[in-house]
Amino acid sequence: MINEKAVSEAIGFILILGIVLTGIGLVTLYGYPVLVKEQSNADVRNMERAMIVIQNDMKSLCFKNVPYKETTLQVSGGTLEVIDSSDSDSTFTITRDGIDIPFSPGTLVYRSDRGTEVITLENGAVMTRQADATGSAMLAEPRWFYDGPTKTFVVYLMNITADERMAKSGMATVRMSLASTNSQQYDPVGDITVQYDKDVHNDLSVAWENYLTGSLKMSGSDGTYTLPEVTKLVIKEYKIRILGI
Repeated sequence: MINEKAVSEAIGFILILGIVLTGIGLVTLYGYPVLVKEQSNADVRNMERAMIVIQNDMKSLCFKNVPYKETTLQVSGGTLEVIDSSDSDSTFTITRDGIDIPFSPGTLVYRSDRGTEVITLENGAVMTRQADATGSAMLAEPRWFYDGPTKTFVVYLMNITADERMAKSGMATVRMSLASTNSQQYDPVGDITVQYDKDVHNDLSVAWENYLTGSLKMSGSDGTYTLPEVTKLVIKEYKIRILGI
């Protein structure tokens, strides 16, 4: 009579091995992408907070007479890049009495390696967007003011400069100092126009439009916005030098 005990054990082993491999395959197919996405989301949230910290450091330089600031942060899952104002493709143009006042802000940009998120610090505002989409949103607003009763419009311009183009992943220490300040006051009687020309490679026009037409109650669209009957315009420009990251 043939002994079939060994055959039964072999079949059982094959079945168990098949179940284990199937489980590993399902985890790899469905679970691993979820883990990667969650890690990417955590990295992006951390960088959003880090950008707001850097924004507050810039405010300390500009508004509190602090000569130097540095912030150590973890740049995970992506790259932090410093773009000098002379290399920036986005510009603001403030027009008064037919006279144009152009300004190029420069940027700090974080791009995720695991996803499509792009976080930008530009002209005192922190914004986020998706690399494959046209929309954008403002996470932290700049320090612009309009006083309705006196019709006074105050614009703070933050110019980011660097001696060379910088990029960093991993641990980074953003070191910055206030290079210079310049304040101009105008007493126009009429409309003030703000034109924002976007960077086609980092389109933040929607975020700026929502801010200018929402918080500042300006009228307009497609990059050109108007504030009517302004009696006093104050433009304060701060030049911030990034010493290293």
